[in-house]
Order: sequence, then C-alpha cells, then structure tokens
Amino acid sequence: MPRRIRLLVVLVIGVTLAGAARRSEAAPQTYPAGSLIIPMDLAYQDRGLMQAYGLLFQLLRQGVPVDWAIAPGKTWHAAPCNTAGDLCAWDCAVEGSGVKCPYPTASPDFMATTEVAWDATAAAGTAIGTHGYRGGPFVIAAADRTAALAVIDAWNDQALWTANPWARRSVFQVVTVHSATAPFTTEIARELRAAPTIAVFSDGNEDIATGYLRAAGIPQSSGAEFPANRCGAGTCGPGTANPDMLTVPSIMGEMGTCDAPNLDHKNGALFTDDGIPAYCQIMSMHWNVSDRETVECNGGACPATQAQCAGQRITYHGHEVVAEVRSFLGYPVHFFAECQAVNAYENTVPNPAWPYLDDAGRNGHFLTTTGTPPACPCTDAAFQCVAGGCNGADCCLPRDVKERGAGFMIGARPPGVKVLRADVPYNQLDGSFDTIGGSEPSYNLSSYLGTMYQNNREVVFLTGPSGPGVDDVWMTGYVDGECDIGPPVGHAGPSCAGGKVSYLGGHAYGTNVPLSNNGASQGARLFLNALFEADCVTTIGQPAITLGLDGAVTVATRTLPVEASFGARYENAAIGPALDAVMTLTAGTGVAIVDAAPATVAGMTATWDVGSIGGTPGVAGDPPASASRPVRLGFAAYGDYQVTLAMTYRVGLSTITAPMQTVTVHVIDGDPGSTGDAGASGNDGPGGCCGTGGGPGSLALAALVAAIGARRRRGRACHGR
Repeated sequence: MPRRIRLLVVLVIGVTLAGAARRSEAAPQTYPAGSLIIPMDLAYQDRGLMQAYGLLFQLLRQGVPVDWAIAPGKTWHAAPCNTAGDLCAWDCAVEGSGVKCPYPTASPDFMATTEVAWDATAAAGTAIGTHGYRGGPFVIAAADRTAALAVIDAWNDQALWTANPWARRSVFQVVTVHSATAPFTTEIARELRAAPTIAVFSDGNEDIATGYLRAAGIPQSSGAEFPANRCGAGTCGPGTANPDMLTVPSIMGEMGTCDAPNLDHKNGALFTDDGIPAYCQIMSMHWNVSDRETVECNGGACPATQAQCAGQRITYHGHEVVAEVRSFLGYPVHFFAECQAVNAYENTVPNPAWPYLDDAGRNGHFLTTTGTPPACPCTDAAFQCVAGGCNGADCCLPRDVKERGAGFMIGARPPGVKVLRADVPYNQLDGSFDTIGGSEPSYNLSSYLGTMYQNNREVVFLTGPSGPGVDDVWMTGYVDGECDIGPPVGHAGPSCAGGKVSYLGGHAYGTNVPLSNNGASQGARLFLNALFEADCVTTIGQPAITLGLDGAVTVATRTLPVEASFGARYENAAIGPALDAVMTLTAGTGVAIVDAAPATVAGMTATWDVGSIGGTPGVAGDPPASASRPVRLGFAAYGDYQVTLAMTYRVGLSTITAPMQTVTVHVIDGDPGSTGDAGASGNDGPGGCCGTGGGPGSLALAALVAAIGARRRRGRACHGR
C-alpha cells in the first residue's frame, strides 16, 4: 500500500486580483489603426441605430469583446447645433467642414480618422476623414477585427443568412461600421463581455418591450425572435415556444397554501433551481397597479378570512412578483419598468393583513423613500382623508390608487426635457428626444408626503423644465440607493453588489427610423442602452474564476508506484455568479487518474459538472464561491509531472473560459516527511515551511494576498533564497 503523502499547491491569484480591481477608474486607451468603430450618432447611424444594438448583442454572443467609449464630463448642447448664435463647437459629420447638425447633440466622445468598413450607401474603403464620434460609440480593438468582421458581414448581408441563421430577423437595416486609419485615444466607460439573457414580463403590454427588441434584432435565449403579439393562453413562459416571456405565476413561484404560505422569494422563473439569477435583465412595460393588488386562491377570489381559506392554494399574488424582483436585484442584474409598471413596483408597501400576509421582502421602493401621509384634514387636492387609513389613524392618502404607497406621484407630459449627465451610459443620445403620452408620462416626488430618492442619489437623467423631482422621465439607480450610478469610468465609493433599476415615463415609444425625423423613437434607444449597461454584461459584474490544486508540489516516497490525493479547486473572487460551470483536470504524460468520483473520466481527463458558482460577497443560501473536488493521481516513476485545470462557465448567453492553471508535481526519492510534512493530516499549519495554512477559499481577498506574500517568503526561506 502506498504511504500517505502530504500534498500542497499554492494557488496563483493574478487574475483574481485583477477581477477585484475592476472597479478602479480606467485611464485613456489608445486603439491602433484597423480598430473598428460602430458609430452611434445620427450623422452615420441614423437608420441603423436600433439594429446596432442587435449587432452588439451578436458580437458579445460570439465572443468578441466590445468597449463602450464615453467621454467623462461631456456636455449636452440643448439647442440644435446649427442655431445661429449658439453653434456647437464640433461639426456634424466631418470635422473641419463647418457643417453643424440640425438637431441637439452631446459633445464628442473622441475624434478619429476613419474609412468605411460597412455602410448602406458607401463602398468599403471610402475615406471619411476625421469625425467627432458622439452618442457613446462602440469600439472593437484591431486584435479582434477579423472575428468581428465575420459577425458584422453576416449581420449586414442577407445573402449570408442561410449560412448564419442567427443573423436572420424580421426587421433589417444595415449597421454602419467604420475602420480607423490612424491610432486614436478615448476613455472607455464600460467593457462589454457577455450577451445578456433577457426576460420580458408578460404583463398584458409585453408587446411594447418585444417591439423594441424586434426593432433591434435581439432574440430570446432560444434564438427565436421575440413574438410580435401579446401572449395568449399557454403561448408564453418556461416550456413554451417563448421561454423568456414570463407570466405572473412563473415569476412569483410556488406560493403554498393560505394556512401555510411560502415566503421563499427566490423560487420563481427569475432564478435557477439553486437560487442564482437565471436572467441578466427583466423588463415590465405596463403592469397595472390593480393586478399588483390582486391575490387569488384556488384560481379565484380568496375567502373573507384566512381561516376560511385553509388548505386552498395561493394561485396569484401580485406583491410576491415585487418580492421576487427585489431578491433578483440582490445580484449585478438590471430591472427596467415603463409607464404604470413603475408605480406598480415602486409604490408597493408590504401589507401584513389578509389576504396579502406580506413580510418585509415584499417591498417596492427600489429608488424612492416611502412617504409619510399627513394627518387629516388634507390641504392638497390630490389627497383625501381616509378614516383609519394609517395604522388605524385618519390620514391623507392619494386619491389615485396608482399613487398609494408613494414613492412616486404621476407627473404631466413635459413639453420638452432637460438632459442631465450626458456622460452616463444609460443616457447616450444624439438628436431630439420627444416625450410621449400615457397613463404615467412622467413622475414626481411628493413634498406633501416628503418622498425623495433614496440616499439622495443622483438618478434622474431626463426631466421636465422644473426637475429633477418634477416631471422626471428617465431615472436609473442602484437598488435602495446603494451607490452612485457614476462616474461612467469605473466606480467611485464602495463596491455595489446589487442590481440596477431603470424607470422610463410614457406608454410606448416608437421604433421608426431615421431617428433624426423620429424623436419619439429615442425612448426605445434608452431601453436598449439599459440592456448593455447592466453590470452582468460588463466586466464590473463578471465572475473572476481562478483554479488551483490543493496539495504539495513535492511528493517524497521510497516506494513506486505512488498515489497521492489532491483537490481540484475553483474560486470566484468577484460579485458576478457563474452558471453551468464545467471543470476539467487533464493529467500529463506519466500521470494516471486513479479516482475522481463523481467526475466523468475519459482517458487522461476528469470532468466535473460544477453547476452554479456564487459570487463574492455571496448571498445567503447561494452555491459557494469556492470549493474543490477530490482527485487521486498515480505516478509510476520519479520525475516532474504536469497537471492542468480548466473551466468553462456561462454568463448570460456567453460561454466564458477561465484562465487555465498548470501545476508541476515533483515526485522524489525520499521519506514522506523529508519535504517539511507536518504529518498525515493533509494540512500544514499557517507557519509550516512552504505551507498554505488552508485552502484559498477560506480566506478573504485581502487575507489571501497577504498569505500569498507570506508563502513566497517562506518558500524562499525553505529553498535557501
């Protein structure tokens, strides 16, 4: 029998540390000639702008990294750029031409000298000259040019759709792409790395969201187009032809019975079976407040008392939908609501009375505080005195039920908007923004109730002439005001592990192009901006997976062959969880895999279906961020042997490959204790020579860094250096 061998390998953490530092502010980046630019200003993308987002989705889906260039502190020129006496400092299409845009624009994000790579009317190679790219253009580095052009060609050329069916779509516009003929420098606000999975809430007005997605050419996770029509009975939800169109029952999950209600707020379709978000985004376009306030038992109205309902199943609960979304927002994801859906979510206040039986998790107010209704008599005409309306006391409550629980009151349709924070990715525009009508064209904070944006965060990007706080049209913030939404380059302040919430006033924006003549389509552009600003798409919310082998790099033995037990370890040091992770260990020449259960072993490779990997910091009940799988290896002779670990995992619709880790194991002639063994327990103590003091998953990041330094110092001492 082989002797018990003491094993230990130090985990390399360079990528882990890089992942932890992703929130630091980036420096300007220089791109070489040959880099590609997807313009997002109307001078060059007036007709193809919606479809540019679909192209962006496919580039990410097929593994091409894309950078979002936005100049920090850039300004918005509210008047048309050709206004006499108020001309823009930049030219519209070609810098130096003196021709100004006949619509408002933001200042350029960068200047670059380019030629046509793709255009509906100009041949490839046509010189453009120098252009001030505006509206948050997307940039692809020259190193990724070949891979990107293969996707772009298929997207823009219908003759290539048979060979590339992923590019097929009902709405078709050519997306303009430029190629840099000289190096250029720009700030990068977001590094986009994963194609998002997108859920649309089938709230009765889901065709608004699917209209925006179809205009962009963005498909469901199955690859099928989002449907043009509203959902019918049995046509939407998990297991149907439209798996990403989520119904109320699928989102709320199993509710239990009236006498034994289920208060698990992570058991609906927004989550995997192990409680990790199944989607990067969810969109709700016009969920009615009356639907939110509905509770049904056994498919109909609930009895008058809880006792009378004993044994009946809770089959519909609007407040639970809000709770599931709140739990969803505990991760680096994104929630978008438009029109009345904003009130339905934001103004939800938990009600412990029958039939709601709410706990604190059924709280909306993602961005706003809950107001305090004043005592009667009421001095605001929008309020009425309700006897016993506030915990038994008479108080003034909004007359409009959609404003109860505010939060948000309903604003008017503003005659125009002020554009705030033109440097925020959510707010990338070019051209006039036309407001639209609807039951909630804008939103007001209430001085009468004393409502405000949580933690006084700056979340308003488009507002009426008297805003913010009055007729606000476009708002985005981290849930519960956890952090500021900017600056756009990196993040300031504490780490923000939670999700982002976006609200847009107006019922249904258009998708008509050209945008220069269709300012009512700009709201759809904001919707599409939000899809790609979510942290789960960018490096900010990606996992940072490192791999290693628990055990000693040196195996000392007097007898051959020898077997030794290891642990194939993975660790995620970043906030983003990973889905469908698969880890492999490949044994080099001269190494045998003796046992790796429950892995599948084929030849020299053991494969583990790891499943979901939680983030750091984690959420209670989630799969762990680090763990190891046991493996026993055999060595027939003395010498040096290599073992390689690899992992793939999924974020959104993108399959990501973690950096491979190769470990060299030394098998030497000697007594097992001669290499600094602390015994047969399988672990050195923290001070053991060349020891680890425990697996890296047991250490916080800062402690892990310190431990690595200590290990290196001990290693030099162990080897006489």
